[in-house]
This record gives sequence, structure tokens and C-alpha cells, in this order.
Amino acid sequence: MKITNPKQDGRLRAEPKKRRRWLLSCSMIVLLALGSVSPRATAADGDLDPAFGNGGTVTSDFQHSTDLAFGVAIQADGKLVVAGTSYTNNDFSGEDFALLRYNANGTVDGTFGANGRVTTDFAGLAAEISDILVQPDGKILVAGGAFPLFVFGGDFVLARYNSNGSLDTTFGNGGIVTTIFPGQGSFASALALQPDGKILAAGTDYVNFSSDDSSNTDFALARYNPDGSLDPTFGSGGLVTTDFDGFNDDAFSVLVQPDGNLVLVGSAKNPANFYDFAAARYLANGVIDTTFGSAGKVRTDFGDHNFDRAQSAALQSDGKIIAAGFAISHNGLVQNFAVARYTTLGIPDPTFSSDGITQIDFGSCCQSANSVLLQADGKIITVGFPNSESSDADFLLARLDPKGTLDPTFGLAGKVQTSFGDLNDAANAALLQPDGKIVAVGFHPTASNRLAEFAVARYLNGAGTLALSSAVSRRGHGGAGAFDIALPLTGEPGLESRNTGGFFTMIFSFSSDVASGTAAVTTGTGSVLGTPVFAGNTMTVNLTGVADVQKIVVTLSGVTSSSSALVPDTMVSMNVLAGDVTADKSVKNADVSLTKQQIDVAVGATNFREDVNADGVITRDDVRLVRLAKGHSLP
Repeated sequence: MKITNPKQDGRLRAEPKKRRRWLLSCSMIVLLALGSVSPRATAADGDLDPAFGNGGTVTSDFQHSTDLAFGVAIQADGKLVVAGTSYTNNDFSGEDFALLRYNANGTVDGTFGANGRVTTDFAGLAAEISDILVQPDGKILVAGGAFPLFVFGGDFVLARYNSNGSLDTTFGNGGIVTTIFPGQGSFASALALQPDGKILAAGTDYVNFSSDDSSNTDFALARYNPDGSLDPTFGSGGLVTTDFDGFNDDAFSVLVQPDGNLVLVGSAKNPANFYDFAAARYLANGVIDTTFGSAGKVRTDFGDHNFDRAQSAALQSDGKIIAAGFAISHNGLVQNFAVARYTTLGIPDPTFSSDGITQIDFGSCCQSANSVLLQADGKIITVGFPNSESSDADFLLARLDPKGTLDPTFGLAGKVQTSFGDLNDAANAALLQPDGKIVAVGFHPTASNRLAEFAVARYLNGAGTLALSSAVSRRGHGGAGAFDIALPLTGEPGLESRNTGGFFTMIFSFSSDVASGTAAVTTGTGSVLGTPVFAGNTMTVNLTGVADVQKIVVTLSGVTSSSSALVPDTMVSMNVLAGDVTADKSVKNADVSLTKQQIDVAVGATNFREDVNADGVITRDDVRLVRLAKGHSLP
């Protein structure tokens, strides 16, 4: 079976919106089934999760339409939001943004939108979601494009939704932001959120589109303020474009480094008419970082000078960059998952598969990795599907160890495939849950009328996972005992209202036992006192010199389990406002009144905040402290 040479086939050209339709058409005629895996007696990494949906899988549709999922995000409560496109007329003449939310067990969440579903129509335009994220405040952000039907002339489009599925009218124009790049059109393929709340969208700027090989596209990157307005301090009016060799360059992933630098990953066509993995790094202001690769850019050929494209990327805790996609070789006869790892300088990492690159073959041609995930222990998961002319295809997953070798403890010799039936399923995106389980999303065609449904699968994955599960600020209140103030890992920080002379104790709990790691105050006034203390699955960090009326951020680094599983650098925030016993970020008469009411009442779990000086009794001294703080507030 021969695969069409991508150099000659416009279907494989790097125009992301056309790629969506190519994925649909290819997936409707995809690979031979690769064979089923014999059931194991006990559950193992890579097995479908029986607690999710129907034996680990779920399919859902929108109004009996053709529905394709291209992104997934998880909320703090464990619910999954899946996003993509609903072709309302099943002929590409009506494409809407489409979101569907599932409960943690795989049932549709009826409290979201209408019957768990939300669609957003762009009148007269075809609209496609390519990526999704959930903000710390619970709002849902998506990105993609909207363009005239069958015309390459669209724009970056972002939309933000409230947690109930309604458009967030505080964002852009009624919840929608459209961004015009200087070329003939553009498409946003990836999203990221900076720690300061600014939004990054990356994709393609069609500098000069043509149906033949004379077209020219560039990496495109936009940065927005939290309200959706372009950030004028970034690039040129909030926009940055990058050209490699004057041909087709397309970004499919954007990463934010801890130092604020940004990395785009995708593909670049070279003068010899071949495509390579490509990456570029930028300083925080959008200027290209010339210390990375060659003058800020790097490209990687997997051999045979054919067609290689990175479609997803992830950042390791040590700063190394993992990119995954596909590599086509042998004149179009072979297409495998392709994975590359780069050092912090943009050089292929020789400790990864000896030359920084590797390929994964599932036993027949034409596999494409669409998502790459990093486990806490450094293992790498790739998720995708096969695409060629055949009647069946599956979700495909593979796991590599940190050295780039297939992990035999995952699935069958490091690989997993999942079929939703005797038709061509496609996995387009994936995520790791905090508990380590893998969620993959895409679509499953139905037997009638060539329709397709959102398809979701969840896999068991417990080996080697380590994650921060909770954090608290703990303080002893004399003989009344110790009481905790919860510090949520996402959303609004917890508020510490006790007057402790600048001394606080933070307790971090993890998904399994931890043995080592460090902590530092990275935002705000204060410092870590001594070294962290480890006991079972907890890490205790003492702080000193913590100023009042501020938000303080503690960053955990190098937290490792006894089995060498590693937690990526993690930030935990805490608001500090002594006397704010109501925890509403301001000290006022209500705080004074509430503390007065608790004088001489025994200190317990419901009123320990009113024991402002944390001595185990509530007295007029506590009222005095609240009065002294009256008028203090936090933004």
C-alpha cells in the first residue's frame, strides 16, 4: 500500500484548517486493525479504566451531526471538557465551535450548556476549535479559526466561557476575540497561559497562500491580556511571526518556560522541498532568543529527507523540550510516530536515543502522534492514530522511558491500541489527570450516513506517577490544637488571616510518599526557614519574615519519591491578610463584629480564624488586632 507523497499532495500541506478536513477524510478510510491485545488477569498501565464510561470509553454526538474532538482539558473538580467542531450539515457548510463536558466517571454533565453541550456559531463562517485550557478561575478558553467556507482567509479566533458554558462577556467582544495577522489569513493551533494570566495563542500566518508549492506560511504567535485585548508590550502590537526559509512554516504547540521565555514547535519546509521538525524560542517580550539553536531556531530531519512534522510538545522540569509528531520516509511508504528531545540550548539531546530522535512503529504504515505527555517520573507518552487508506483505525498510545526506549511495563511491549468498533477512530489530543490516568479524545465514525461522534477513552496509569494533591497553611492554637487553612492548587489562593509574626507552616501532600526536594519563596516578601521535612506523602515547609497584606508564592522544585518519580516545578499561592476573619480579602467592621461575638467561645474548627493571634483563646486582644488591620485589603 502506498501513501501519497506529501510533497505532492496538498492534503498534507501544513495549513491547519485544511488539515482538519484531511484528518476527517483520512480517518474515514484508515488503517487495518493492528490486532487485539489478550486480556490480562490484573489491571496494568495502559489498560482501559473500567470506572470510566462504558468500560473505559465514551462516544457522544451533537444533533446527529459530524462531530470531531481536537482538545481536552480537566477542571479542578475532575470534570473533563472536550472541544472540537460540529459540522451541523455534515458537509462542511456549517461548522461550529463545539464543547462537551463529562463528569469524572464519563457521564455527560447536564449542568453544562444545554444537555452538557455548547456550540458557538460564527455566521457565514466555518469555525474550528484546535485547543482548549481551563484557567485557574475555572473559565474555559478555546482557540482555533473562523474562515469563509472552502476559502483560506480566516483569522485567529479565541472564545472564553464561564464554568456553566455561557460565553464570558468580560472577554473580548461578547466572549469572542478575533485577531488578524498581516498575511492572507491565519489559524490558531495551540494555547498556553502565563503565570501572570496573559494568554498565548500560536499557529500559522498565511503570508501567501497557493494551492501549489509556491505558498508561504510563517509561525504566528499572539499574546493577550486577561481581558482578551492584545498585549502591546509583546512583539509588534501583540503579534510575532517567524519565517524559517521562505516556505511553509507552521506552529502547533506553544510552551512557557519558568524564566518567561516562550517556545513554539511545529514544522518548517526547506529549500529542498522537504519538511522538518522545527522550533523557535522567544524572550518574554517576543524577541527571538538567539541563544537557542541557530539564531533562535532549530530544525530536525528524521532521515530520508521526506516529511517530518512536530504536532505537540512538552517541557520537562529540567528545561529540556520534547516534541512529537510523525516522520514519513521511503518515498511515502513508511510513516511512524516521531519523537525528539532538545537540550535547553536547542540541540538534539544525545542522552535520548543516542541522537536525540526516535521513531515508534506500530507494525503497519502511517501513524501520527498528535499529543505528547510527560509523567512525573520522566516517562513520555505519545497519543495518536494511523491514517492511510483502509477500513479501520484505532486510538494509538506508546510510552517511552526517559532514555527514549519503549517501556515494556505499558500496554503490550510499550504500545496500546483501542478500537471503538470496526471503523476508523482517531485520537487527536490527550492529557494526564492528576492521578496519572491518561485521557485521549478524538472521534469515532458511525456506521450510518458517514457521521462521526466525539470519542473519549481513559486509561489506567498508576506506575511512577507523583503529583501534588493538596496544600494547607497549618498553625497551632495553644491548647485548642492545630488548624489548617486550605490552599487550593488552582483558582483563588487560600487566605491566611492569622497574625503569626511572619512565621507560617505550609504542608504539602502528594499522591505517594516523597523523600526529597526544595522550596523557595518566588513571589512576595518572605523566605524559607531551614530545610523541608518529609514524612510519608507530606512535605513541611516553614516560612519566616512573611509580610502582611500580600500574595506570596512558594515554588517546590525537585520533589522526588523514593522510587525517583519527580514532580515538575510547582507553585502554590497564599494570600496573607491578618485580621480578615471572613476571608473576603478586606478587613472591615464585619471582621471586628464577628471576632467580638466569639470572645470567650472555645476555639474550634468553625471559629479558629477569630483567634487571630493563635494562642488558643479568643479575647479582646484578637479584637484589637482586627481593629488595627481595618482598612487593609488585597486586590
